[in-house]
Amino acid sequence: MSRVMPSRTLAGAVALATVVGLSLGAPADAVVVTPSATLPNLTMGASGTVVKSLQRTLAISQSGVYDKKTYAAVKRIQVWKKIAPANGVVSTVTWIAIADPTLTKRMMTSPTARKTMVLATWRGSVHGYGISYREAKLSCTAVSPMGLYRGKWQMSATLWRAYGGLRFAKVANAASCVQQDTIAFRVWQSNGWKPWGG
Repeated sequence: MSRVMPSRTLAGAVALATVVGLSLGAPADAVVVTPSATLPNLTMGASGTVVKSLQRTLAISQSGVYDKKTYAAVKRIQVWKKIAPANGVVSTVTWIAIADPTLTKRMMTSPTARKTMVLATWRGSVHGYGISYREAKLSCTAVSPMGLYRGKWQMSATLWRAYGGLRFAKVANAASCVQQDTIAFRVWQSNGWKPWGG
């Protein structure tokens, strides 16, 4: 994993946080979106705790200011989730798309709960997408400068072996993207997002 990994959710109203599966501090324990929810539109220049929570979900630095980096991260998610137009504006459609089941309180605190999630659902995690973009720009063949961390999830050889990676390849970047996701999923089931900074 990357050099920062060893050290390594919308606020306003509780109902709003619950709707999108995010909160400040302790994550909400739901990702159900209701039509009656009032979700804030966010654009460049917005600031505050809602922006900071968005940044947390996107796995980028949490400045609390909707800056160019946040804009770019939102656009990437909009393209990935096929939201048109991919304009970097966080409107209701985008809020719904970024609701992340891996960031609920239950999933973040309970390995038993994480064992109930299936790989396909996990692979749709916005936070996970953000992490793999941050770690390796989504490249399954990436290798860190010193060669210690490899693949899309920048796993060390030790971690790769510990979670069954040798079944697929000697090192992560030699395995397919799906195989790397499978091992990273096992890591997440045991540890949550902590190995990648939370």
